[in-house]
Amino acid sequence: MAKSRSRMWPWLIGVVTVVLVIIALPQSARQWTPGPLRTAGLHFGLDLAGGTQLDFRISEEELRAQMAATEQALETARQGADQDTINRLEAELVALQTQQQNLIEAIRTVLERRINALGVSEALITPSYFGNEKHLLVECPGVVDVQQCIDTVGKTIALEFKEEFTETTAEFEAEVRAAAAAAQRRITESGETLAVLGQDVGDQLGRFYTENGQFYRDTLPKGLEEVWNRSPAAGVGLFEGSISSTVQQPDGSIEFIDIPGLFLLEVTAPRSMSGRVLNQADTAFTYLAENDDALEFLLHTDRVLDDTVPLQVSAALKAMFGGETKAMTDLGDGTARILHLRQRTSGGERMAASHILIAYKGAQAADASVTRTREEAQALAAAAAARVRGGEDFVTVAREVSDGPSAEDGGNLGEFGRGEMVPAFEAAAYALEQGAVSDPVETPFGFHVIRSNRAPTPEPDRATYDELIVRGEAAAAKATDIFTRLQNNQVTRPEELANVRFIFFSLKPTGWKDTPLDGKHFRSATVTTDGISGIPVVQITFDEEGGQMFAELTKRNVGKQLAIFVGGELVSAPVVQGEITGGTAVITGSANFQEAQRLAQDLNTGAIPAPIYLSGQRTVEATLGAEALQMSLWAALVGFILLSIFMIFSYRLLGIVATLALLVYTFLFIVFLKLPLFLVTSQYTVLTLAGVAGIILSIGMAIDANVLIFERMKEELKKGKELETAMNIGFTKAWPSIRDGNVSTIITCLILIFIGTSIVRGFAVALITGIPMSMFTAIVVVRWILRWIIKTPLGKNSKLFSA
Repeated sequence: MAKSRSRMWPWLIGVVTVVLVIIALPQSARQWTPGPLRTAGLHFGLDLAGGTQLDFRISEEELRAQMAATEQALETARQGADQDTINRLEAELVALQTQQQNLIEAIRTVLERRINALGVSEALITPSYFGNEKHLLVECPGVVDVQQCIDTVGKTIALEFKEEFTETTAEFEAEVRAAAAAAQRRITESGETLAVLGQDVGDQLGRFYTENGQFYRDTLPKGLEEVWNRSPAAGVGLFEGSISSTVQQPDGSIEFIDIPGLFLLEVTAPRSMSGRVLNQADTAFTYLAENDDALEFLLHTDRVLDDTVPLQVSAALKAMFGGETKAMTDLGDGTARILHLRQRTSGGERMAASHILIAYKGAQAADASVTRTREEAQALAAAAAARVRGGEDFVTVAREVSDGPSAEDGGNLGEFGRGEMVPAFEAAAYALEQGAVSDPVETPFGFHVIRSNRAPTPEPDRATYDELIVRGEAAAAKATDIFTRLQNNQVTRPEELANVRFIFFSLKPTGWKDTPLDGKHFRSATVTTDGISGIPVVQITFDEEGGQMFAELTKRNVGKQLAIFVGGELVSAPVVQGEITGGTAVITGSANFQEAQRLAQDLNTGAIPAPIYLSGQRTVEATLGAEALQMSLWAALVGFILLSIFMIFSYRLLGIVATLALLVYTFLFIVFLKLPLFLVTSQYTVLTLAGVAGIILSIGMAIDANVLIFERMKEELKKGKELETAMNIGFTKAWPSIRDGNVSTIITCLILIFIGTSIVRGFAVALITGIPMSMFTAIVVVRWILRWIIKTPLGKNSKLFSA
């Protein structure tokens, strides 16, 4: 068993080492690895990646005032009010106290959700306290647009209740037009800019603000055609038009719709030239052919793919699918082609035939007026076939005895291909030679007597496609180049762009309508369980005025959804089962207790009377962050080299061993920074400039243990002891000093983490992270290397150990 274990350890260490080496590689060099190994990477903070830091102050004045008013109301109620009122007020007070206790975390959760919407994955939100003030420092690495951060993150965290509204009414249209006119007056009369106004109303339902809109002439929204010749000096104008949008249908298909509305618009700059990417094949082919005599564009509509089409082109089109573009460079005629297939119809076999139909009662597809029996129908069909074969005219017999609409035309069915007729009819018809007449054939319609008017003949495929013909000596290379440009969206045409800024007021309801009920009337949300099913539910309560509003709201929306928004985001949309009175309601539908708790927290957060205010901001440009990172890496490298030189000069071979251990330490630290914290969380160590300073300091501290061990070894070697004995004594005697020094450092770092600011914390976290790894490399790795050296001739030369 012991022998088996001794063989297992080298393999295990080898596998772990390979995994660690893969993680340490640059991300571009491990795209072939599984997901966790492929995505592991360094995560830089604001000062190294650039970005924006915002300082938000949380105001608790309204919360304190509400708590004081509730306490006063509770004291008054205890003097003689009923127990239900007392219980309600006590629950409200407990809810307010809980809100105050969880204030920082609740608001931090909402802000984090908003930052994630910006596409920032390494955001850092740190609580900070200045006297009695509570602040949240929000760092958004990679986002340097300060206004974007402020507009998205700093919105009021408001709780709103909205009702369904999907039908356009005259009243709604009048309200929208009045809102657009009022917005225009704010600009013309009050002197506000459209940009400021857009930031104020752009997040309202049915409003859409575009700061930097650029449109080619044919992409301008409908109704804005005159804007093309409008100058920036014309100011803000009100236009009526529509924008195109997409709607997903219940079957999953996407439908394009026009949404009518009003545009409050201004031209921000004169028209500018731009290279417009030509995505449509016919447009791109036409433009290329117009500017190059060696190119010819042809549009083939429903072209028969027969021998008039080059065989290679025909074969390529038959192998393509609709919408595909393909280059053909070896046609043998000195030309190359680029083909774009729009549509292809398979030819197959087609024939022409006539028939005599004798229906009978009970046939699946027979007319209800038919009364003859199946036996009678079969006999009539056989008699009709005999008459035709006896020399009578098929058309005459068909008009006389055939059922169905084709009788008037002598039974003529015209042309048809395979798959167009019922199977039994098709099999009999395609088996006939031209002019032959079949025996009676039974189908769901009845009995048929079929005559082949034209024997089955193969029909070629048909295709509608765009073709760009390339001629000249370098036709193949040129076609390949054009095809590559098409695939990479590099075929562009110079076109003018209109530069506009506008607010769009939709004349089509967005689905929800504002109501007077909001967070001012909300008291609390708690998680309970349904008394019958035991399923977790969220119970919400309102104040007296809010209870009346809620009753009216639910009364007129029975069977409809009532939407609940927190900070502009939809968090729940329960269906109203009936009028709810008393100021208390229950929201069902939570899948589990955690989901119900999350909904209750969102509701309580939105109702917190604690607005946030921007009290400071700082922006770090990405170039500055890159420079800081580069200088930090140079500092770490120089420090490592100087430290290695010192150790080698002082301890010779032992110094080389310490340098190797230091390389292992650096390698492990890089891997650790790329992995999730504790290997099971979704959080990562975010590397900041202060953290880099902690890492550089930890490099020096990582060698402290080796200095203590090596000095003790030198003393033992000078006494004439063997290297192995000196090593064992050195490690044993130096351990108390190493332990105490590192423990004191850990205690200092913990103090900095708990009471320090974000910058100091970053330094402390990086330093405390390096301590376990430095002890591992200084004791385990160094000892392992020395034990190996002892077994070699190097271990016999005391001069190599500075003894």
